[in-house]
Amino acid sequence: MKRNLQKGLAVLLLFGLILPGCGDAAPGSAPPKRAAGEEAQGMAEDAEDAAEEEDVEEEEYAAGEEQGGEEDLGLSSEEMDLIKYNYYVELNNDIIDIMDDIGYYFVVVDYTEEFSLLPDSGYTYGYRVYGKNSDIIEDCLLLADMEPSYGELDDLIKEMADPLRELMDTFLAISRSNDYADNQYQKAKEYHAVIYEAANAFAPLGYAYMDAISELGEERVALEEEQMKEDGDLIAYNASRGLSIARQILNEIYEQGITDETITELDLTEIKIWHDELVAVVADLDAATADNNQLIKESLSNSRPFDGLYDSLIQALEWMIKQVESGQPLDLSGSGAPLGSIGHFTEVFGKCVDRYNSVFVE
Repeated sequence: MKRNLQKGLAVLLLFGLILPGCGDAAPGSAPPKRAAGEEAQGMAEDAEDAAEEEDVEEEEYAAGEEQGGEEDLGLSSEEMDLIKYNYYVELNNDIIDIMDDIGYYFVVVDYTEEFSLLPDSGYTYGYRVYGKNSDIIEDCLLLADMEPSYGELDDLIKEMADPLRELMDTFLAISRSNDYADNQYQKAKEYHAVIYEAANAFAPLGYAYMDAISELGEERVALEEEQMKEDGDLIAYNASRGLSIARQILNEIYEQGITDETITELDLTEIKIWHDELVAVVADLDAATADNNQLIKESLSNSRPFDGLYDSLIQALEWMIKQVESGQPLDLSGSGAPLGSIGHFTEVFGKCVDRYNSVFVE
């Protein structure tokens, strides 16, 4: 593998974040792009102590694959499960980015087999298209043939590997290209031939993959939270539960097909219910972190391990609710996600996930 799996055990995110795009693209007639975003939080046992310190050469992995997978890597089934899940989560995050690239690409280029720029897009070719390094695909293809079996996910990785790789590489080439307009967009036409075919092949597989990894992540989080609660780890439980609620809010938004451009159309019925639960959970989190005995039980020395980030999450949600209720569209002309936007709520959610990992994982 391009990366050292054994050393990777020490740094994998046990609370893997899968964030959807903020929904600020305005795709034209792109391949069917559902509004439903998928977020999953990956919880697993801390395998840091099992990490090996020495480097493992790439050919050793190839030999391990031929000779029987994880046993030849010297890893337990639990450690292999942790590795496989986190790599699959990482791939999912890249898939979401590529879905965004597809959407932004067809904001500027007509969704037809023959290359044609849309006359009134208002954007230049390559607008917000970035691409990704495709090494992760090779890693996941290797893991797909290793135990434990992930069934549908393993199969989907093998099916979508080629078109996904083509999209990653081509979008990356576009983002680095300065001469695509030369010779009447000859290079852009070559890019388009690849993108048009690959996007149509990849899109349904990518969505199926995101659905499957989201379901798996939710199952893992639910089991972990139940165990935390049973063990009396109230700080970890409420911190995790707060993130789960935020993920449900984002799911609700994207299932409605709402973006920052159409935020005033958001139905707040379910979101207000999630808001009230989030407020209650954060209150329980604050009470738990104010209890010295609880801090000691969970081996935490900082009485404010989250520095008010969860309060910021509530505030970001409340700003978003007020924006919807105002009936006024967001001003999206500036850089960054404005207050009251889905994008801002997503950004704060990401910061909370990062802090959760730093408190309980790293």
